[in-house]
This record gives sequence, structure tokens and C-alpha cells, in this order.
Amino acid sequence: TTIPKHTVRPQPLYNNPKHTVPSKKATPRENQTQQQDDHVDRYQRENRQLQQDSLRLEQENDVLAHRLITSKISLRTDLDQAEDRVNELTKELLKTRKRLKNAEEEKRGKEEEAAQLKEVFSAKLDKAEQEVKRSSGIISDYKQICSQLTSRVERQQAAHREDLDKLRNAVLACSCCRQALDSPVMEGFGSTAPYQRSISTREPGQQRDQETEPDQQTTGTREQDQEKVCLSGQVTELEKELAQTKLQMVEAKCKIQELEHQKGVLQRDLQTARNSWLSKTVSSIRSAGGGLQSSSLPSGRASAMGRSLHGLPLSAWSSR
Repeated sequence: TTIPKHTVRPQPLYNNPKHTVPSKKATPRENQTQQQDDHVDRYQRENRQLQQDSLRLEQENDVLAHRLITSKISLRTDLDQAEDRVNELTKELLKTRKRLKNAEEEKRGKEEEAAQLKEVFSAKLDKAEQEVKRSSGIISDYKQICSQLTSRVERQQAAHREDLDKLRNAVLACSCCRQALDSPVMEGFGSTAPYQRSISTREPGQQRDQETEPDQQTTGTREQDQEKVCLSGQVTELEKELAQTKLQMVEAKCKIQELEHQKGVLQRDLQTARNSWLSKTVSSIRSAGGGLQSSSLPSGRASAMGRSLHGLPLSAWSSR
């Protein structure tokens, strides 16, 4: 409803205030009408003021409603982003746990394999050391036996030389037994010229005495030669066995060196695998921890929710 505007009555203008004409007194009806007009003016002014206040409040209400809707949309967007980020971090955490579990299982398998390899290598090394000790004992025994046999052969050779010298003197003294000097057994002991010269210088009576015992000395010489040949064969066999033992000892040393080399290679591989596994585990844990720490939410409510989610234990994450 519109209120009609109040018309203001024009006041009379007097050019000469000194000469005033007395007006008539206002009647009660006119006074009542004037009072009503004053009330209408006041009400109209108050109505206009109220309309202006109402328009201003409506504008402020529209601005506040727009701000509220904008803030609600922004908060909803931030909340959706925070939930998506939480889901991503949860998935990354589960993947990291799975990788950590696989790495721990692989580590246990590597440790078991390394323990088995250590046991195998220690057993082989002990066996090789025992073989080396046994070979060293055999070699020392062979050396001792060879030295004993060598000294024995030398003594027997010296005794045989003395016996052969005696026998040769006896044979050269006998004219019938001089042909024995041409045998292969007696060829290696020098020529018969000095013995013949010594025989020619001897007396005839001594020669006849020496001619009486050729057969017994020849038989003893043959037995000694056979024994000498047998001892030489034994020495040759012992030398062959010694050479074979030395060869076996060299082969055992080569095997030991090869096993030690394999052991060193496996230890280096195991150490490399451990270092790579540790570096991968530490890097994955650092990346997971850095992702969790670097996640930030823009709004105040979203940041509070992120802090509450970061404060949850791992069991709460896994249950979600």
C-alpha cells in the first residue's frame, strides 16, 4: 500500500512585517486536521526509513547467504579431496606393508640359505683340512720310509761293494772263474785290469788256495743281486706313490682354494643382497613416511580431520 504524499500548505509571505494584519484564530477542526497531517508525515518518514532498513538487511542477507553457499561448496570440495588423499595414502600404506612383508620373507630365506651354505662350506672345509692333514701325515710317513730305505740301500750297496770286491779278488785268483767278470752284473764295477795285475803279482800258492771256493761266492752274489733288484723296485714304487700323494695334495690344495674363492664370492653376493634389501626397505619406508607427512588439507576443518587421521594407530588404518 502506498501512502499519499502530504502537501505542504504555502505560508504567506509578507513584504512588510511591520504592517501585519491579524489573522483569524484557528478553529478546533483546523487544529485537529493539522495534527493529523503531522502524524501522517511522521509515519511516512518512519515507513521510508523502515523500507530502507529492510532493503539493506535483505542485501546483507543475500551477501551472507552467497558467502555461506560458497564456503559450503569449498568445504565439501576440500573434504572430498581429503578423503581421496586418505584413500590413496591407505592404499600406499597397504602396498608398503606388503612389500615389507615380502622383503622380510626374502630376508629370512636368504639368511636360511646363507646358513645352509655356511654349514656346507664349513663341512667341506673341515673335510679338506682333514684330507690335507692326512695327506701331510702320509707324505711325512713316506718321506721317513724313503729316508730309511735310502739309508738302508746305501748301507747294503756299500756292503755289496765290499762283498763284490772280495768276490772279484777271489774270482780273479781263479783261472776258471774269470769268465764271470764278463757277466752284466759285474760290468758296472770297473775293469778287471788292476785285479789281473794284482793276481799276476801274487804267489802261485795263494792262487791255488783261492781257486777252491768259486761256486759258493757266485751263488751269494746272485742272491745279493736279486735282493738289490727287489729293493730298487720297492724304492721305485715308493717314489711313484710319493709322486701320486704329492699330486693328490696339490689337487686338494686347489680344491680348498676354489672352495675358499666360492665362499668369498657367496659372502660378497650375500652382503650385496643385504645392502640392496636394506636400502630398498629404508627408501620405501622413507617415501611412505614422507608421503604421509607431506599430505596437507587446505581448509581448517579438513586439516583438523587430516591431523586426526594421522594420529590414528596402524591397526585403525588396517581395519579401514
